[in-house]
Amino acid sequence: MLKMIKGCKIQNAQQLQEQYEVNEFVMNANVNADKMEEVIQHFINMQNDPMFFILELPTNENAEKELKKNYSDPMHKDIYYIDGLNKNEALILLMRYGNLLINEGLSSFGFAAQDNTAEIMVGKYNVVTLWSNTMEKYDGFFEAHDINMTNNLVTVWDTFNDKTPGESFCYEVDGKRVYSLIDELKDRGLYFANQREE
Repeated sequence: MLKMIKGCKIQNAQQLQEQYEVNEFVMNANVNADKMEEVIQHFINMQNDPMFFILELPTNENAEKELKKNYSDPMHKDIYYIDGLNKNEALILLMRYGNLLINEGLSSFGFAAQDNTAEIMVGKYNVVTLWSNTMEKYDGFFEAHDINMTNNLVTVWDTFNDKTPGESFCYEVDGKRVYSLIDELKDRGLYFANQREE
């Protein structure tokens, strides 16, 4: 059974396993919450400097009301970056904020190489996605964390229906929420990049 992050509730965790699948230039994986930090550290250590940090947050409620004219319209997310990180800076960022970022149920985050060859993102409900133009470099990447390959990955999204929906929510660490990072990381170079539809 998959060990879920703290910022979500689901009804069918027993149907989920730590596994990954490969589709050309993309790996998708179910990763236990307590293993995510080591997986991301592994990815960071494989990259060349410089790197960048990615933070995707749901657009705030007031702005969303202006953007979403009808019930059927998509929701939006705000994208933030920190450019020019070396590996050590990326690892320190993960060490300081990893617990909050990993367990946060509404946002996504990740790290990428600025040479555009690789990116890792931690999405909702324990799904970790790794993109690379040189996928052979990542042979055995998830196996190093005892996560085996499958040809048919079942994620939490496959279990949702009207009777068994999921719930995701903000998670706090020492009274701090992920939205606090917008101001807290400005001095480290965090900036708003764009807004996208979910």
